[in-house]
Amino acid sequence: MRKILTGLAILALVYNGASAGLFGDDVDLADLSQLSPEALETFKDKEFNVFLMKVKHSGAKVLENKAKNDLKTSKLTLDAKQQHFKSAEADLKEAKAAQDSTRIDAAEKVLRNANIELAHAKLLIQWKEKEVDVQAASVEKAKLAVALAEAERDVARVSKLIEQNVPSAQKYNLSDFKTKLDKKHKEYQKALGTETKEIVEAKKLKAEYEKLSTQ
Repeated sequence: MRKILTGLAILALVYNGASAGLFGDDVDLADLSQLSPEALETFKDKEFNVFLMKVKHSGAKVLENKAKNDLKTSKLTLDAKQQHFKSAEADLKEAKAAQDSTRIDAAEKVLRNANIELAHAKLLIQWKEKEVDVQAASVEKAKLAVALAEAERDVARVSKLIEQNVPSAQKYNLSDFKTKLDKKHKEYQKALGTETKEIVEAKKLKAEYEKLSTQ
């Protein structure tokens, strides 16, 4: 079991070395290779968290694309409602020109309904546009979550090099890595706040849309 865990930890180190972090892979894998297998095993949670955050980032992109496609579909609906409204206006104009009261009453009713449907479609667009904003904010938050996980991983790496008295540990300034970690944490918290704000606004627009749907 220990050999398996050590192998996974080493594979994770190699994977993350080949795929540099968002602000660069600042810890040389050659230096980490001087650590004991037991020391490498202590990285497995940090390494897996980086992998997990990357998966979530990819998932956020999928949801962003879905939101964009939903918006495109909603715009097609809006186009159809606009055409229907224009047609209803034309029918009413013709009815008035013919001075046909029966046709006028019917055309006015159709126009009122078309106007309501058009307003409904416009509100749908506002909601779906905000949903795109939500997903864009989620992608940015997920991206920064990767950077934060990478920063946490690198602090752990440097700390272990220093703890194990690896000769090359003197190349690294732990305080610099901790400063980067603090910066990434602040950026992530800011992105989280932006996402939360967008979600609140999207929920408000959704509620307005659903309320209009029941009228």
